[in-house]
Amino acid sequence: MNFAKILGTILFLLAFNCSFWPVQALNLDYYGIESRIKGDMTVSNVITITLNSSVPDFDYKLKYRIFNVRIESEHAPVECETRVTDTSLVSCSFTDFENYDRIKLKIQFDTKDTVKEVDENYEFAQFIPIESEVSRFFNIVYLPETSTLLTDIPNESFSPGNGKTLSDGQHIMIYWDREDLKKGEDLYFSVTYKVPVGGVYDIGIMAVIALLIIFSLGIVYMKTTRRHESMKVIMPLLKGDEKVVVDILNKHNGSVNQRVIVRESDFSKAKVSRLVADLKERGIVDVEVLGRTNKVSLKLKK
Repeated sequence: MNFAKILGTILFLLAFNCSFWPVQALNLDYYGIESRIKGDMTVSNVITITLNSSVPDFDYKLKYRIFNVRIESEHAPVECETRVTDTSLVSCSFTDFENYDRIKLKIQFDTKDTVKEVDENYEFAQFIPIESEVSRFFNIVYLPETSTLLTDIPNESFSPGNGKTLSDGQHIMIYWDREDLKKGEDLYFSVTYKVPVGGVYDIGIMAVIALLIIFSLGIVYMKTTRRHESMKVIMPLLKGDEKVVVDILNKHNGSVNQRVIVRESDFSKAKVSRLVADLKERGIVDVEVLGRTNKVSLKLKK
């Protein structure tokens, strides 16, 4: 009798655990995070998650408070609710999930809990628990306009130190790209930066700062076009099919009709649409709707 009670209790706890942590049974094809730090220390976040299977429910948990939550599902219709205390939980339920073999979820929110002032400087800190296997992980942090990394040696200002830097002329960006993360391989990211007294640097100063950062990382610039220089940074981030798309864009001076990409790549329309959407999410291309097709343009430039 006692054994039966113990067994019943164990089964109940297992059922409860599965219902509260459904993400643990999943594998994620893609997990992307974009964080834009504003001057008032508010951080706007975009989380993009691609599930490689259909599920009825999905929970996304954070160890801080969030607000202005917006959620989109590219495939299965979704209904979500957010519970916020000292931590936050976004719980989503997918309708007609059994009709989909792939679900892409985008969660957007703001927070004031990931940036703090330290000795007249600022520190952005981000803890990312990995609760399932992740095929590809990408994290990019945009510093506020006018701000610079704390030290002249960039990777001493952020952790992990294997991150890389970019600049779009207005922001300094730090990004990390990982593959094949295992469950329990939790990640921690931090960036320390400073904001100059007096507000805004002019464009010339920002350009000089960007060049100094790039030079300090050991990237040697050849006397070529700006787009060719950008490719040196972008190409290592891309997979084979993504490189084909970017090569076609580069061949056409950085901008081309999406139909041209389909024709020259010999990929299907659906595959090109998926590749372009992924590149857009990571800030590598812009997409402009032109009638029944799209104009695709390279975005990041040195």
